[in-house]
Amino acid sequence: MIAVRKLMQPEIRERMTASILETLSRLPEPEKKMFIWKHYCGWPVERIAGVLKCSITEVDRTLRAINSLLSQQAGTLLA
Repeated sequence: MIAVRKLMQPEIRERMTASILETLSRLPEPEKKMFIWKHYCGWPVERIAGVLKCSITEVDRTLRAINSLLSQQAGTLLA
């Protein structure tokens, strides 16, 4: 509940956004595409794997790793 209240603060949201964008900017291009296609375009993992010519398992594993990293960073900012 405290984290939700913190997210209502504009400066916390700005820091969170900056952290996410910084992390995404450091990703290799295929990983960045995976994240954007999944979370912003709503593509299914199967479509991403087909376009990038890699396995569904690889896409799923990569997205989980990126999401975990972003979650850890969010937790740090909200602590």
